[in-house]
Amino acid sequence: MDSFSFVREVDDIFSRYWGGHYEVVSTFFSQPRPQEQLVAWLDVQLYKEIHVVPPKAQALIDMYDKLDTEVERSEYEAEAYEMADEIQHYRLLADIRELVTGKRLKATEAKATPEQVKLEGVRHRYEKSAPLVKEVGGFSPGGGVAFAAAGSVINGGPVERLLAQAFKVIYQQELAHYNQRRSIFDRLARKAGPSEHQQALQYARELARQHFILRNESFSYPLNPERVAEIDAGKVRPYTPPSL
Repeated sequence: MDSFSFVREVDDIFSRYWGGHYEVVSTFFSQPRPQEQLVAWLDVQLYKEIHVVPPKAQALIDMYDKLDTEVERSEYEAEAYEMADEIQHYRLLADIRELVTGKRLKATEAKATPEQVKLEGVRHRYEKSAPLVKEVGGFSPGGGVAFAAAGSVINGGPVERLLAQAFKVIYQQELAHYNQRRSIFDRLARKAGPSEHQQALQYARELARQHFILRNESFSYPLNPERVAEIDAGKVRPYTPPSL
């Protein structure tokens, strides 16, 4: 498989499941939902945003000595911005949760769900792989773009309007992260040999699907198992983040 065919296949895998992310969010907000479901999603999303900060901070420290040798400036910059933006996403959504519930949830009280644990397990299995394989993880912000694109157009009362504004911020930042990480992946794909392609494709399949399954869980399963199976089979409108 040449590099062009390989990249196209990775794109196809992710864009299918990003279409699923979009559908999860648009379906959830298409009708009134119990407050408990909204809070349950916020709790999951708060964990996703804040639990990555300590390892990202450590990664920046570890990368510092390799800057301009093994680590490109653009990679270092992307990591730093991504960490800062995760903190902002956490703050925006935590403020809304506090408004809805009247209670403040400590950052360390946000916990992983079973599907989040599975997603972290997928990432862990590939963290010592070749650079191209590891960089497949950089496609994850694309799911955030699709999720936030759907959320930015929701309508409703004051809470929904606040959420739509938060989604717009998240959309712009996740889009920037995706495009930064995508440029790194494309560069590595041009240099890598076919021997890395198979493992990278396997990681893409596992990561893209599990991220989508987590998204559906976090919104209290607005898509039923039959619809999930259809998306697995490609019966969905793909979502592709726009280029900057």
